[in-house]
Amino acid sequence: MSSVLRTGTFLALSAALLSSATSYAAPAKSAEEVWKALENVPAAEREKKLVEGAKIEGGGMVYYTNTGVDNANRYIQAFKKAYPFIDAQVWRGKSRDVAQKFVTESRAGVFVADVVKTTTDLLPPLFERNLVGRYESPIRKSLPPQAKGALWTSTNYEFRVFGFNPKMVARQDAPKTWEDLLQQRWGGQILFDESSLEEVLALRVAWGREKAVAYLRKLSAQILIRRGRDNIVQLMMAGEAPVAATIYPYNAETLRAQGAPIDWVAPDLITTLVYPLTMSRFSPHPHSAALFYDFLLSDTGQQMLANEGRFVSNPKIDPIYPRIKELRAFMGTPRIHLNTVEDASKYHADSLQILDEVVLKRK
Repeated sequence: MSSVLRTGTFLALSAALLSSATSYAAPAKSAEEVWKALENVPAAEREKKLVEGAKIEGGGMVYYTNTGVDNANRYIQAFKKAYPFIDAQVWRGKSRDVAQKFVTESRAGVFVADVVKTTTDLLPPLFERNLVGRYESPIRKSLPPQAKGALWTSTNYEFRVFGFNPKMVARQDAPKTWEDLLQQRWGGQILFDESSLEEVLALRVAWGREKAVAYLRKLSAQILIRRGRDNIVQLMMAGEAPVAATIYPYNAETLRAQGAPIDWVAPDLITTLVYPLTMSRFSPHPHSAALFYDFLLSDTGQQMLANEGRFVSNPKIDPIYPRIKELRAFMGTPRIHLNTVEDASKYHADSLQILDEVVLKRK
């Protein structure tokens, strides 16, 4: 049975919460107090306290996420197998919808979500509203510095690379740098996702505003703007255009293994994303939430993500695709631009304006 909560279910649940003050009354201890009390507790005792607390608080842990629905439901089912007494549920939406839902419910005094995953650019508003709680999972100690912040932990990284259709262009002729995209031969031949804010932000930070704007103004004359990264992959494979900037290499590798007409090259500046996992400061099920958070960061949870072709935060777990493993070697070098939460806080508004006005020409 699916553990995905539909919109209608959430409307009914929200209405019930609004109509009954006791439905979302604050527990004796706040979620952050519960998590704070677990710090420095030995592993076995900690697990026992979390399990006992989860059984006492009852109900279902709720995960808000931008992860694909099939993958998200797979994580939930694996978690429920490990902790069958927790009725874990997931609500999946686009990144902006996840953040907006979380904020809108909080304004109404309704707190449904326990664990939330969206994108770095959408975290600052959640921080400003004090909606994200501090939870120091013991697993965080084993993760590299770039995989965590005070209020978040990245489950995995995603690279964005140039895709091409090998039936239309040979590998040696495919664009390999951002400047290559400006060559006359690629005019009107590059599929570009209209939501490519992360690329704009990366160029803005790495090159400075003046150079980035000048470049993007030229690039805007070369591209075919479409909606959705999965969509531009399908269009490229169907032959609408030979090149796509940008795509996810793990997706390309999965399709390549199936014999699809797709390949990719890593450009000279590789936009790299972190996927921040956060805890709701007003989590209704803080013990269950901690168990789920730890599960996603555990070797078991990280291996599940890695099996999808992703490059996970756990340094002990290798990507399943050798070419993704090669990309990992660039981490920490100037070729990788990691879009951090700090970058999002500082440059998001300006980057969005550049995307809208310079690239998409929306004024």
